[in-house]
Amino acid sequence: MKSLLTFELYKIFQQKSIYITLIMLLGLIAVSLNLQKTSSNFPYYKEWEGQLTEEKYERAEAAHLALMSRVNEGIPLTREEQKMQSFYENISDFRALEEDRKASIGVLNERLHLQEADAEAAYEQRRTGLELRMLEGIEINELSYNRAPSEMIDFVRVFGFLISGALILIGLASIFSNEYATGMDQFQLSSKYGRKRVVTAKIIASLIYVIFVIGTWVVFNALHWIGGGGWKSPIQQLLRYRDSPYDYDILSLIGVQIGIHTLGAFGLAMFVLLISALCRNTFRSFLISGFVFVLPIAFEEVFTVNLGSLGVLIEFSYTNVMVVYDLLATFQTINLFGMPVLYPIAAVAVIIVLSALCVQLLYWTIRRKEVV
Repeated sequence: MKSLLTFELYKIFQQKSIYITLIMLLGLIAVSLNLQKTSSNFPYYKEWEGQLTEEKYERAEAAHLALMSRVNEGIPLTREEQKMQSFYENISDFRALEEDRKASIGVLNERLHLQEADAEAAYEQRRTGLELRMLEGIEINELSYNRAPSEMIDFVRVFGFLISGALILIGLASIFSNEYATGMDQFQLSSKYGRKRVVTAKIIASLIYVIFVIGTWVVFNALHWIGGGGWKSPIQQLLRYRDSPYDYDILSLIGVQIGIHTLGAFGLAMFVLLISALCRNTFRSFLISGFVFVLPIAFEEVFTVNLGSLGVLIEFSYTNVMVVYDLLATFQTINLFGMPVLYPIAAVAVIIVLSALCVQLLYWTIRRKEVV
C-alpha cells in the first residue's frame, strides 16, 4: 500500500500546471493585498483598548461631536482628524451593536413567551430559544486593533476558496481519465494490488494533496499579516460578522473557518475523483467538475433568480461550504424533524454524507470496469 500511495502522490505532484497556477494566483493576490494596504488607526487604539465602559463611550461621543461641529462650521479637517473621526465612529458603532443585542434579546424573550402558549409552534419555539441563548452568550464591549486577523478571515472568503477549488480541479480532474487515455488503467485494474487498494491509494493521495494546497495558502496568508494583535476580539467587531450569533473570538473563528473549508475541499476532491472515474476524457472531467464548482458563484453573483426552497442546494454546495462566510454570518437553521439545526452543523453533515456517497460510487464504478 505504501508503494501505491507513493506512486499516486508522485503522479499528482509531478504536474507542472499545479505549481504554475499556484505561483500565479499567489503572486496576483500578493500584489492585490499590497495595493489594498492603507494607513490605519492603530495609534488611537492603544489608548482605548480593553473594556469599553460608559465613560469611554461618552468621551468618544464628545470628541466626535466636537469634530462634527467643525465640519458643520465649514472648517476642513486634517487627514489626522479624519482618521480620529472614523475611529470615534467605530466606537459608536460598537455601542449601537451592544444596544441592538440587548434589544434583540428583549424581542426574542417576548416572542418565546407567545410561542410557549402555541402547541403547534414547537419548532419555532426551539429555534427562538436557541437564538436567544446564543445572543445572551455574546460579549461585544471589548476593543482591540484587529486589522491583521480580520484580513486573514476575509482571505478565505475572497481568495482561499478560489485557490483550493482551482488547484483541486487542475490536480485531480485527470487522476482517472488520464489513465484511460494512456492505457494505464488496464495495468492497474489487473495489478496484484487489487482495484480497491488502488482506489484507496488515489483517495488518500488526493486528500494529502488538498491538505498541501490549503496549507500553502494558509501559511502565505499568515506570513502576510503576521505580527498583528486583536486575536481575542469578538467577531461581532468585524463588519461582515456584526449580525453573527456565534460566541467566537477572531482566533476561534479562523480555526472554525479553516476546518469547515478543509472539509468542503475534501468533499469537492471526492466528487472530482468520481467524475474523473466516470469520464474517459480529461477535459470533459474538468469541465463537469468546474461547472459544479462555479455554478453556486454564478447564482449568487451573476444571476438574480429566486430559487425558493432549492436555494438550500446553493447554501450547502461544495463552493459555499468552502467560502464558509454565509454559514456563520447570521442565525440560520434548518428544520430536522422539528429540531433546529444550525447551518454550520448542517453543512458539515451534508458534506460528510456526500463525500461518503461519492467514495462508495467511486469504488463501485472501478469495480465494474472490465479489463480489455
